[in-house]
Amino acid sequence: MNDRKKIENLLLKLSENKNRWAELKLSEKKNYLNNAMNILLTESKQWADSCIRAKGLDELSEISGQEYLLGPAIVMKQLRLFIKALDANGCPKIPKIYKSKANQYIARVVPANVYDKVMWGGFTAEVRILKNKEPTQGMFYRKDKVTGSLSLVLGAGNVSSISPLDALHKLFIEGKVCLVKLNPVNDYLLDIFNNVFDDLIKEGFLAFIKGDSETSEWLCNHPLVDDIHITGSHKTHNKIVWGDETPPKPIDMNKIKNNKNITSELGCVTPVILIPGMWSDEQLEYHARQIASAVENNGSFNCNAMKLIVTCKGWQQRELFLKQIRKELSLLKNRKAYYPGAQNRYNEFLKRYPQAEVLGEKKVGCIPWTFIADIKKSENEYAFNEEAFCGIISETAIVADDIPSFIRAATDFCNNEVWGTLSCSVIVDPFTRKEYFQEIEDCIEELRYGAIGINCWSALSYAFASTTWGAYPGHTLDDIQSGIGAVHNGYLIDFPEKSVIDAPFIIKPTPVWFYNNKNIREIAKKLIQFEYSQNPFDFLKLIFAATKG
Repeated sequence: MNDRKKIENLLLKLSENKNRWAELKLSEKKNYLNNAMNILLTESKQWADSCIRAKGLDELSEISGQEYLLGPAIVMKQLRLFIKALDANGCPKIPKIYKSKANQYIARVVPANVYDKVMWGGFTAEVRILKNKEPTQGMFYRKDKVTGSLSLVLGAGNVSSISPLDALHKLFIEGKVCLVKLNPVNDYLLDIFNNVFDDLIKEGFLAFIKGDSETSEWLCNHPLVDDIHITGSHKTHNKIVWGDETPPKPIDMNKIKNNKNITSELGCVTPVILIPGMWSDEQLEYHARQIASAVENNGSFNCNAMKLIVTCKGWQQRELFLKQIRKELSLLKNRKAYYPGAQNRYNEFLKRYPQAEVLGEKKVGCIPWTFIADIKKSENEYAFNEEAFCGIISETAIVADDIPSFIRAATDFCNNEVWGTLSCSVIVDPFTRKEYFQEIEDCIEELRYGAIGINCWSALSYAFASTTWGAYPGHTLDDIQSGIGAVHNGYLIDFPEKSVIDAPFIIKPTPVWFYNNKNIREIAKKLIQFEYSQNPFDFLKLIFAATKG
């Protein structure tokens, strides 16, 4: 039996069971989540080790612990949150809901309990709900009548948790059965995913398969597929919708090749805005290290890797900070350029920016850590419009007379001149934040990004699982940018606008997402165990591991 025939049989099985899944009792759905958690606990090491080998990491290095965090740890947390949601009939209690001065509902989801208050001391995480919408939850579970659907998920090849998380969203938030076509870059995880979700697969509610781009194209147009979710490139999305990487001009909706509903997460030129202040040497080093860590993580093959530092030209400490960035990048160890096309993307940047500073070691099979400073604003500037999906980070300086002017200019610049709306970060010291409180509040309110990290890497919105992950609402098929829709969303909030993570200006001990954390592997393993058990003894072990970072 050839592969197409096998996939056809899987589609038929899923289609036959889609109404049964939609109508299944919540208690029965919850059993599948519990079973997956039990299996994941035993499979987490093999899952992480498979990624470590594929990405050329030293199995004994602390950096290899990233693969525990990027994979099984986040999935374990999402499973736990969805169990909690099903226990509450799709409407889990939100820790705090309030209205902003702009009359917008805001759901505070972190801290949710005593564990959060200890583990995330000083943090808050909020989901802002679309203006003029009520804070409702669990839309699928409130329907009087439900009709089953079959979703196709085109998986991502970079972060191992993306495909299973997208599938869980389809299954448990949207009530749809799911076929996941893994990306060839990480389809070595097929057997592990089949083990973790064995019960769902046997019952005909979920399936994972391998396949090339031709398989993806065939599936996207298959009559049994009701809708599609893609994590990847906007060019791939456009090819599915329009048959070409670029939409036709002028736009002609009659030329659409695929009319199915498509949700997506398609990357971003992720900016980090540095609001001028007087920072100590320790603070300069901390935030330069945080940015370098966001570049280094996963070899910089992350759609939320910080890619564009936005500074104020007149900031007295700008050169000091850029000097510290150079130092941190030069300290990073090489990472294997495992993601296809990395060298070509790197060469395109160097062709356009001969002033680029190669700070990392040049080594065959690796992209050296590279910094491009002081890029001037110009129409269609390459670095503002092309995601450097490799070890490059750029900087641009905005001329402004004072701090309020800079905040407004930086907000407008990121909204209007930087490609994508997935996530961004804003770094501001406590004194400056207090002094310009309203201006900074306006900045956070106006930034059109699906996730915003204040004093932290915006990737935390992906990792928390209780927050949302996806583009800022409003993109259309003719200008898709970072995509349409949001995933994760552990509280099943119906109309999310964006998530905002607010962190202390400096965190001690060393955050686990910093490249120089000395105990990443142990922290990650203890986190998986704690997310599974929610046991105070496991929590104490996690906190003890964190203090050694």
